[in-house]
Amino acid sequence: MYPLTFNDIGTATSLLGLASEGDVFVHGVRAADDSALACGELGYTVSLADVSRWAHGIAVTQPHITQRQEDTGWQVRSVALPCALTLEGNKEHILNVVLARGVSQDEAYQHWEDGIEEIALAEVEHRNDDEEFWQRAPQLAGDWPANWRRGWVYDLETLRMVMRPSVGIIPHFWDGMQIQAPRLVLAEAAMDTLFLSYADPELASEVILGHFESAPHPQLPCMREDSSYNMVADDGQVCGTAPAWGFPLWCCDQIVRRTGDLHWLRRLYPKAAAYLRWWLDHRRDAEGWLVYACSWESGQDVSSRFGPQQTGGTLIQHVRPVDLQASMAQGADILARWANLLGQEPSALTTIETSIDFAADAAWWEQIAHEFTAKTRLMWRDGWFRDYDSGAHEWSSQQDTMHLAPVFCGAAGWEHIEQLRPYISRPPLHSGWTPLSWPPVVMTLIGAATAAQVPLDAAELAYHFIDAAYRSIDNRAVDQHGGVPGIAREYHAVVTTGKWGAAEYVNAGIEGYGWGALSVHLLMRHLLGLQQEEVGVIKVAPVLPQALRRVGATYRVGPVPWGKYVLYFECSVRDAQHYTVRMRCSVQAAPDALALLTPEPLQESAEQQWEWDIDNETLHLYNA
Repeated sequence: MYPLTFNDIGTATSLLGLASEGDVFVHGVRAADDSALACGELGYTVSLADVSRWAHGIAVTQPHITQRQEDTGWQVRSVALPCALTLEGNKEHILNVVLARGVSQDEAYQHWEDGIEEIALAEVEHRNDDEEFWQRAPQLAGDWPANWRRGWVYDLETLRMVMRPSVGIIPHFWDGMQIQAPRLVLAEAAMDTLFLSYADPELASEVILGHFESAPHPQLPCMREDSSYNMVADDGQVCGTAPAWGFPLWCCDQIVRRTGDLHWLRRLYPKAAAYLRWWLDHRRDAEGWLVYACSWESGQDVSSRFGPQQTGGTLIQHVRPVDLQASMAQGADILARWANLLGQEPSALTTIETSIDFAADAAWWEQIAHEFTAKTRLMWRDGWFRDYDSGAHEWSSQQDTMHLAPVFCGAAGWEHIEQLRPYISRPPLHSGWTPLSWPPVVMTLIGAATAAQVPLDAAELAYHFIDAAYRSIDNRAVDQHGGVPGIAREYHAVVTTGKWGAAEYVNAGIEGYGWGALSVHLLMRHLLGLQQEEVGVIKVAPVLPQALRRVGATYRVGPVPWGKYVLYFECSVRDAQHYTVRMRCSVQAAPDALALLTPEPLQESAEQQWEWDIDNETLHLYNA
C-alpha cells in the first residue's frame, strides 16, 4: 500500500492505494464557503491507535510497502490528514467531507470530485424530504419530559434511516432492520413498519407489502440484497423468522385496521396465507405440533428454552414451544377475519387477477385457529404455559416472558389469565435477560397486560421502557462501550448506577436498529390508548402511568394519520386519579370510514372535536 496527498486552496485530500491491484481510496475535505483550510503533513500508520498517538505529537514509524501482521498476514493501513480552520465568532463554516473508491487513482479522484459537487444537491433533497415528513408526522408537545420529546424524534429518524431504496434483487423500498449490516428479516420489517405507520403509513404499507411480494420463498427467508441467505440451519434448511417473533401478521393487521386500505390487503392476503401455510406444511412434527428448525428461526438465538445448542443453527425440532402454537392460533384468526372482510368487498378484487374463495378460506383458517388454540391450552401445566420436549417426553420447568404470548395472542382461557395476572407486573426472565430488554419480548409482555385487562400494569411497564430508552438516547456523551446517543439501539441492558448501585435500563447493542423505536408504539397504544378495533373503528382509552399524573400537566400529540383522517390528542391531569381528554379529528374526505366509539354517530363535517373525563377508568364523552 502507498499514501499520497493532493492539496489546493480550500481543499485537502489523502489517497491510499493498493500497489499490486490498483484499487484506491480517496478521502478529503473541501470548504463549501470561503473558509481557509490549512493542511498539515499526512499521517500514515498501521492502526487507528497509532494515528491517535501521531495526532498527539508522538513519533510513529511509517510502515514500509509490504509490511503485514505476522498472525494474520493482513496489511492494515490508516491515513490521517490534519486540517486547521480558524473560527470567527458566530460565523458559520461548512466543510464537505467525502470518501470515495475506484479501481485507479484517476477513477477514485473523479468519484471524489463528483461526490463533492453533488453534496449540495443531495442536501437540498434530504431537507425537502425532512420537511415533508415532519409536516405530517406526529410530535410530542406540552408537558412530556424534554428527553421524551427529543427521543421521539430520534426514534422516528432511526426508522426512516433503516428504510432503504431499491437495490440488488429488491425491487422496492425495503426495511434493512439496522444500518451497519442491512438485510431482509420479517420480524424486524413487520415491527419497524408498524412503528413507522404512526407517522408515514404509506411508506410503511409499501415496505411490508413489498417484503411479502418479493420474497423468493413462502417462509420469507432472511436474506441480503445480493440474494444470499444469512440464516441457514445446520442441516441446510433455509430459515426465516417465525410467526411468534415480532408477530408479523398482527403488525400487518394493525396497519390495515388503521389505514382501511382493502386493495392493499387484497395484495397482502395470498402472500400472508402462503407464509402461514408453509409453517403448517414444513414445521409440524409427527403429531401435528409446530416446531422450530433452529433457534435462529425462533428469533430467540441460542435460548435456554431449547436445550443445549452449539450455535443458533443447532437443530431443536424436538421442542414444542408454546408461543409458537399460540402465534399460529392468532395468525389463523387474523387470516380468517381478513378473508371474511375481503369476501364482503368485491371492489377490492377489481385489479387482482387470481380469484380466491374467501368464504372457504375463512372457514379453513377458523378451523386452524381453533385447533391451535386447543393445542396451546393443552400446554398449561402447574399454573403456567410450558414448552414440551418430545424427545425426552417431559415438560419444561423453565418460565420465560415469552410464555405470556398465549395471553397476547388470545389463545389463553380466562381461567389461565386470572392465574397469570400476578406475573405480568413482575414477569420472569427471558432466557436470562431481564423482561424489558428485547423489543419483541417487551411488545409481547405489554400486549399481554392489555389483553389481560390490566391497563395500569401495561402503562407502568410501557413507561419504564420508554423512559429508559429516551433518557439513554438523549444522553450527551457516549456510553461505556462507545455507543453514541441520538439513535435507537438493538436492546436494553441493565447497569448499576449511583452510590447504592441502583439498577436501571439503558440502550445497548447495535446502533441504528429499527425495532429499538418500540417506544413510539408503546406511547401511542398503551399510554394514549389509541387502538384500532377494526377497519373503520377507533377505540380511545388513555391510561397515564403514575409518574406522568402531575396535577395540571397536559400531554399532546399530533398530527396522527389515521386512514383518511388526522387526529390531534390532548390529555390534561386534574388530579392523581382523574384527567380530561380532548381529541380533534380533521376529516380529509367524507367520513364514511371512521366510527368513533361515542354516544352519538360522527356527523359529516370538515372537523370533529370531543372531550371527556377519565374517572375510575370510565369514559364520559361529549361533543365539543
